[in-house]
Formats: sequence, structure tokens, C-alpha cells
Amino acid sequence: MEMNEVTDPARLSALQATGLLDTPAEEAFDRITRLVGKVIGAPVALVSLVDSNRQFFKSQLGLPAPMDSVRETPLSHSFCQHVVLTGNTLAVTDARTDERVRDNLAVRDLSVVAYLGVPLRLPDGSVIGSLCAIDMQKRDWSEQDIATLNDLAHLVMDQIALRAEVVQRREAERQQKLLISELHHRVKNTLAVVQSIIFLSLKTAKDLAQFRDSIRSRIMSLANTHTLLIDQQWVSTSLTDLLTTELALHEQEDRITLNGPNVLLPSEVAVPIGMCIHELMTNASKYGALSAPNGRIDITWKIGESDFGTELQIEWTETGGPAVIPPQHKGFGSLLLERLLNQQTSGVVTLDFQPAGLRANLTVRMPSIKAAA
Repeated sequence: MEMNEVTDPARLSALQATGLLDTPAEEAFDRITRLVGKVIGAPVALVSLVDSNRQFFKSQLGLPAPMDSVRETPLSHSFCQHVVLTGNTLAVTDARTDERVRDNLAVRDLSVVAYLGVPLRLPDGSVIGSLCAIDMQKRDWSEQDIATLNDLAHLVMDQIALRAEVVQRREAERQQKLLISELHHRVKNTLAVVQSIIFLSLKTAKDLAQFRDSIRSRIMSLANTHTLLIDQQWVSTSLTDLLTTELALHEQEDRITLNGPNVLLPSEVAVPIGMCIHELMTNASKYGALSAPNGRIDITWKIGESDFGTELQIEWTETGGPAVIPPQHKGFGSLLLERLLNQQTSGVVTLDFQPAGLRANLTVRMPSIKAAA
């Protein structure tokens, strides 16, 4: 390896991913350094993690104060960096005369004379540091010393792997709790929509047959929107996709013009907008532009900023249909539009019953609405 590989981004990223840097001492690692001291008979033992400009001691045995509490040194005082650089065991009998380390400041400042270090290697091959034994006297390290230190280094890596597994499991549990909470929120919102549909259908239906038909078509529209969201992991769906899906149900696409940017709707906004489009389409098919052979619908939308955050405006314009007579009372569609937009998106709807055709304006205030790239 080249000398600059201590600062190799991939290696440093792997080291950071262990989550061990700058963490408190842990008994699982301290037990291993105590074993190094007892079995090899070294006064100092370290689990050293080599960062870009320092070595951090996840565990230490025998360091004098205040080094035992500081638990790190700059690389100018690190023999372990050589283990990282070569990926091999480093055995130093007398650092004062060994050309590899004799200029290292640990010799002068920390009285390091003999050193034995073996790599701490992750499954991907990254060497993140060293398990080492240090003596303040000249020492010839035996093959048994090296074999023992390698065995104990495997225990260190087992502890790191176990620690990573615990962290992953905790994260998985946290994600599961978030998913359950989100699922509860979505189910609650969906039930609120269904409740509104049933309540208003009961209020406006003339008989059971009309009530049944009303419920069926609106639940189908709701299900279609859910399908679009499921395909996108329930994060968002395109407004264009939402519109074309609803329009396709009426088989009148050639009489409808869509014009606007590619807006992504978050799930909490897509459901009420989908229901609103369904109501407008149903009304247009029964009484409005699509009930006449030459009728047309123009749907345009834009996004912009307001005092409430990002604002989406949808303009629905009908032409060529029968003359429009303003209703004396609000029907199911008007009530549902108002309730859905106001309660679930803090939005507003305005309906302008012009003789030439209905004009509807849906304004949804939602900071998370954005245009797709």
C-alpha cells in the first residue's frame, strides 16, 4: 500500500461506519486488552483505530495519566498507522534503532521501545486499526505472541460485528415503529375520507340504489389513487398520473386538455385531490361539459409561493356544455370538495357557475408539494 492510504476515503468511511470513534470505553473491548496484558505479558495494550490524523483508543490498558483518559494521540505518535498502511503485522524489538519507527515521537514522548501490532480488518478488507502490545523495554516477540495477538484481534472484530448487528437491529426496530405509526396515520386518513363519503352520500342520496352507486364509484376512485401511491412506496405520485388515471375511467381523454408542470403530490395531498377530481369529472359527465357532444374541459395547474408555503392551484374550466344554472343548494360534490380540501390539506375550493360552463379553482397549501426534476 502507498503511504496516503491512511487517508483513503473508502477506508475512512468504513471506519466511521463502525460507530466506534470517540465512544466511551466498553467492557467487551477492555476485557480483550486485559487478556493481551496477561497472556503476552505486556504492560500496555491498545485497541487502536487509525483515523485520518489521529489514532483513537477504543480500549487501553496501562497508559499513564492523562493519556488513559484522553485516549488518543496524533499520528506523529502512532506505530499502528504502519499496520494500516501495510495491512500486515508489525513487530518492533527496539524502536530506538528500528529505521521504520525510530523517528516516531512515541519513542521520545511515551517511552515506547517494543511494539507488536496486528491488523483489525473488516469483512470488506478495510484495515481500520490495530490490536497492539507495547513494552518500555527491548523485547523479542515470539511466534506464539504473534499468533495469540492475532487470535485476540479476531475477538475484537467479532465484538465490532456484534456491536454493528445490535445497532442495525435497533435501527430496524426504530424503522418498524415509524412504519407502524405511518400506517396508522394513513389508515386514519383513509377512514376519514370514507366516513365523509358515507355521511354525505346518506345526506344527499334520494334512495338506497343511488346511495349504493355513489359509494361504489367514489371508493373505486379512492382505490385508484391508493394504487398509484403504492407503486411509489406511498411517498408521492405525479399529478399528471393522478389526472390521467381518473380521466381514463370516463373514456373522454380526447375532450380533455391537461397543461401544467410535472408536480409530485405527497400522499396526504394526493388522496383528497384525487377525490376532488373524481367529483368534478362525475359532475361534468352527468350535467356539465361531457354530457354534451361538443363539450370540453381544460385543466391547468401551477405552483408558487405564498404566506402559507408552497401553493398548488388547479384550474378546471368547462366549455361547450349545456347552459349552467347555479344550484340553489350545495350538492354532495360541492360539500365533499370543501370538506376534503379544507380538513386534509388546509386548502380551499371555489366554484363559479358561469352560464358557459363551470369554473373550479382548487388551491392546496402544502409546503412539501414540489415540481419533479
